[in-house]
Amino acid sequence: IVRAVEQGRVIFDNLRKVVTYLLADSFTEIILIGGAIIVGLPLPVLAGQILWVNLVEDGLPSFALAYEPKEKDIMKNPPLGRKAPILDREMKAIIFIVGIVTDLLLLGLFLWLFNATENIEYARTMVFAALGANSLLYIFSIKSLRRSIFRIDLFNNLYLVGAVLFGFAMMIAALYVPFLQNVLRTVPLSLSDWALIGGLAVIEITGIEIAKKVFIIRRKYA
Repeated sequence: IVRAVEQGRVIFDNLRKVVTYLLADSFTEIILIGGAIIVGLPLPVLAGQILWVNLVEDGLPSFALAYEPKEKDIMKNPPLGRKAPILDREMKAIIFIVGIVTDLLLLGLFLWLFNATENIEYARTMVFAALGANSLLYIFSIKSLRRSIFRIDLFNNLYLVGAVLFGFAMMIAALYVPFLQNVLRTVPLSLSDWALIGGLAVIEITGIEIAKKVFIIRRKYA
């Protein structure tokens, strides 16, 4: 019975992680496109680019997240009732933070680059690459919703590591393979461009970790 309860908790825990990841990703894209339309900006990413991010880059990582090993303290958590929601307040906060923070950063990046260069394809490529890179990196923060990213083993799920590497390989292909450049309407990026994208990913992960820390402290003193 104990082992069955433990396995059930692991399944439910991983389900929550997958749902959080997928909804955060989708919420980000909806707000990004909707926000650009509302303020009268050109579309910061094209439909084909969004499909590439969702299906090619993020598809395997979301599946791999379902195979996360059990967390050490899984049996120390209080039991959940049958009517316990899949989305709790912490998950909603993470989804909101990922969506809002990412959208503000990406809309600001698009507007800045478009005004500075007047090159719509370059500006869209930067947003496309940032959108994909962010989702491939912040998934490691969602590996645990109860512990800091600095207190978990980032490489204990080889499926996830392989899926993320595959996602980055597909992103690089989308930017540097001529055929895919024509299909997705992308242009090659420089090392300084990638450094900027990496900085945006760090900001996003920091926001997620701050939200997690707030809930960790609240649970500790509850």
